[in-house]
Amino acid sequence: MSWEVILGPRQRLWLCLSQDHLHTLKASYWEYRTDSSTGTAQAEASMDLLEAWGLTGVITALVFDTTASNSGVHRGAAKLLEQQLDRKVFYLACRHHILEVLVGAIWENLFGKVKSPENPWFKHFKDVWTDLTTDNPTTLSIRQKWLNKKKKECKEILQEILRSEKPPRADYREMAELTLIVLGDTPPRGIHWSRPGAIHQARWMARNLYSMKMFMFAEQLEYDEETVVKLERLNLFLGLFYTPMWMSSTLAADAPANDLQFMKDMMKFKRTDPEIAQAVLQKLENHKWYLTQEVVPFALFGSRLSDKEKQDIAAKLHATEKPDSFRRGKPMFPQVTAKTTLADLVGPESHLLLDTLGIEYDWLLQPVATWPRSDDYSKALEYVSNVKVVNDIAERGVKMMTDFANIITTDSQQKQYLLQTVEYNRERFDSFKKQTLKK
Repeated sequence: MSWEVILGPRQRLWLCLSQDHLHTLKASYWEYRTDSSTGTAQAEASMDLLEAWGLTGVITALVFDTTASNSGVHRGAAKLLEQQLDRKVFYLACRHHILEVLVGAIWENLFGKVKSPENPWFKHFKDVWTDLTTDNPTTLSIRQKWLNKKKKECKEILQEILRSEKPPRADYREMAELTLIVLGDTPPRGIHWSRPGAIHQARWMARNLYSMKMFMFAEQLEYDEETVVKLERLNLFLGLFYTPMWMSSTLAADAPANDLQFMKDMMKFKRTDPEIAQAVLQKLENHKWYLTQEVVPFALFGSRLSDKEKQDIAAKLHATEKPDSFRRGKPMFPQVTAKTTLADLVGPESHLLLDTLGIEYDWLLQPVATWPRSDDYSKALEYVSNVKVVNDIAERGVKMMTDFANIITTDSQQKQYLLQTVEYNRERFDSFKKQTLKK
């Protein structure tokens, strides 16, 4: 779900539904006006819309930014909507938003809180961009053995992503390419420099893109030594840990393994940069959404774990008694140490996935190599492979509504049909080129 405050006394809410795994509905957008942006008002408005469309019986998960109005323990929209649905659902906090919170905390720790709408560091860089010589960017010098191993892994991951048939969207692609450059590598299409973009505080991606460019051209910008060192520290975190996490953040099946490894990396990184590592770990204490008992079983369907690790999770799940009812409300976050395994995080609430899908447990006791032969495994795999863990689809809805808010029709009902028609055609045609439209 995504909400946007508009000018005037009322708020506008956009509710997006994704059902890729059922192959029936890609996404629907509804506009709804409410007098408040509180969790209570948002939950009630969402429920009204779901009831109007007869969809209350198919909701299995909620994806949201982790603002208090969305994820609050007592009056968050997620909890209140779950109560109205009268059944347990998955709480899937937007992984992009979580990562944005992390880099925001690091920037504030290093450079202080920016009080103006626009970041003055970025404004200065944008103003002098055309005066910079870009043929000799500074790259990171990494000495520690384990960090060089992370560097090698990161470069391999990003090269593979950028060489794929369907590369990421423009700003994500730029971040991946800048990361390769700052790590001393060359992107598949060569080195290209994009003109600096938005500098508004609301544009989270700006922190990453500007920070990398500022470091690579720090010498020409004549920053003092303290600033250069801070930029180097920030880029070490961005290059080795942040960018790989961001580029894989849409994969629900890999989320538990990625998050556990990320936390362990930060525990180890404390020996290199205690300030940055501690800032990240402190924020992660409130964002262990994908290490909860409910979500850990997603890892059974991912690519990050060995057969042995998957077998351990399966055995623990099979041996754990299923509760008479699942605990509703915000999930309980576990304690994580350097020795924690995903199997350690399995508990009674871990039965939620198979229970929600009506799946039997027999395949859990079989060798991992045989799991794909099970229809129950395939059903769960399809669900986990398609469930959303970022709210990009809602953000696209907000952008679409902004574009079409005051054109073609002002009738609310007709506007809903318009939005769905636009989304349907955007799914069918990826461009307006003549050869595309002829297909």
